[in-house]
Amino acid sequence: MKPWRDATTGRDYVYCGIISTTSLVVQVDVLTGSSRSFYLPAGCEAPWGMAFTLDGHVLVTSVSGQVCRIDPQTGKSWVTANTGKWLWTIDRGADGKFYVGSSSDCRLFRYDAATEKLEDLGSLSPNQIYLRKIVAGNDGYVYCSTGCTASQIVAYHIATGRLKALLPKAEVQPYFLDIFGHGRDGHIYVHTQRGNDYRCAHGEAFPLGKNSREHRELKGMEWGYFEQLPDGRTLTRLDPDAIQVGEGPRAKIISYEYKTGGANIFHLAEGPGKAVYGSTIMPLYLLRYTPATDKLENLGRGGPDNGEAYSFGHCAGKLYYGNYSLGNLMCYDPAKPWHKDPPGRMKWKTNPQLIGYLGKGNCRPRAMCIDSRKRVWVGGVPEYGYRHGGLASYDISRRKLTVFDEVTRDQCIISLTVDKSGDILYGGTGRGRGGGLTPVTKEARMFAWDTRKKKTLWSEVPIPDMEGLNNLLYRDGKLYGTTVSGHQGPNRFTFFRFDPLLLKMDYVIPSEISGVREQSMCFGPDGNIYGITWMVLFRWCPATGKIKELYRCMGDDAKPFGVSLFHGGAAIIDGRYYFSCGTRLMSLPVETA
Repeated sequence: MKPWRDATTGRDYVYCGIISTTSLVVQVDVLTGSSRSFYLPAGCEAPWGMAFTLDGHVLVTSVSGQVCRIDPQTGKSWVTANTGKWLWTIDRGADGKFYVGSSSDCRLFRYDAATEKLEDLGSLSPNQIYLRKIVAGNDGYVYCSTGCTASQIVAYHIATGRLKALLPKAEVQPYFLDIFGHGRDGHIYVHTQRGNDYRCAHGEAFPLGKNSREHRELKGMEWGYFEQLPDGRTLTRLDPDAIQVGEGPRAKIISYEYKTGGANIFHLAEGPGKAVYGSTIMPLYLLRYTPATDKLENLGRGGPDNGEAYSFGHCAGKLYYGNYSLGNLMCYDPAKPWHKDPPGRMKWKTNPQLIGYLGKGNCRPRAMCIDSRKRVWVGGVPEYGYRHGGLASYDISRRKLTVFDEVTRDQCIISLTVDKSGDILYGGTGRGRGGGLTPVTKEARMFAWDTRKKKTLWSEVPIPDMEGLNNLLYRDGKLYGTTVSGHQGPNRFTFFRFDPLLLKMDYVIPSEISGVREQSMCFGPDGNIYGITWMVLFRWCPATGKIKELYRCMGDDAKPFGVSLFHGGAAIIDGRYYFSCGTRLMSLPVETA
């Protein structure tokens, strides 16, 4: 979100970037509240950063690597430069040129709006992946937030290209320096992971006292982005379709409209009332489809997180789900009305309700199951720059959330299931760690967790060279799962049945239909397991291990709808298998013959 005053008319506008299958920028007239939409060219996904040329053109970065340019006068939108990198923010330097940060090699670019030429200035750090935020000063420096295993502010001197790391070693921590930007007084401030504040100027970082005037400047910064109109009125981002102008009793809320090709579905599962529940990705909306009535609903914002729900479970008529990126556990009760809080003022105390924080190992809470004792178990991927996957448990009856840190050291948890008694929780890991960290372990593992003693009973490598165990089900004393290995070849993907008492494989079957989609396997009413790969619906007979292909998408049906093809999750309801493909919720009949 960025403000702009038209020099010829004196009228104020706010430009808002919208992530969608057809990404766009919405221009909002502050005086009238009217809006216009400018669509980015095909292939330009997720407008992450925004800046303005002196003639009022809008420069927009894309995670697909393009710098897009919009002329609001003509409505024209075009790709003005292409870096081939994931682009983050963009800002205008003191030299009149624009500086762009990127990943995955922490590279800085410079763009000349007059000539539309792009210059590669090189990487700002040999060890970091992300150059996530850029704030240009009027002192001849561009200040860059790098991370994420060791967050730092790097000053780039425009005249000489000299680089200087500004924060002392004690302040260098994992994750990102998100609270970093211009304060109300125009100076540049940063809030570190250790809770200290600095002012950046003249290629240096000056520490601030806790009670200083400058320290108070940071309190008005939302995630490091402080925006205001030329007349001093502040701008606040509310919902994805609402902004607030000003503060206090005179504050004005502007809701605006736009049309897109739809939001991509990220994850889905069966929920209360024999309905399919799902989440969209950035922004996080909850959707519900009820097969009995053929009704598809957008329920609304699903939580304070603005990413997506990674996992779902339901118990006693309520839906539980874990969200990226704040690692929150939420609860929605379909029997009660959706919250009625005004835009941007959701307290998350009613419906949906915020249960709590799942711990550092659950930035991406990828796995969830609910046991017979009404406990919700969640495992996932740690925060950027952090090493160990964690486990969390929410006791529904006691309303108690417990977090267990470092359950899987240097790995993440990507699948969970539980035995009939609820005494033993089984999990599958992936070799991956938090974003920005490379794997250091050779193989993923399967483990058993004693829910009474709260400790690991055993941890095994069920299949050599296993990179991830992305599906895991328990029935009648056996574990059923699917794996992916780190090598290419005919045996890269496998199906298996494992005896947890004997710690022995009953059988391992190489997949002839590619890898199984994460959390997509379900037991059908006939006792067979159903799941989906890239384009195949299959049936797995547990007794024999036989895998039968039921349906294969061909031709146009095999093309992705939008940029998102088959994320996680699936559900079987009344003889149909439900899954997502891009923006679409889809289903196929389950054969029982």
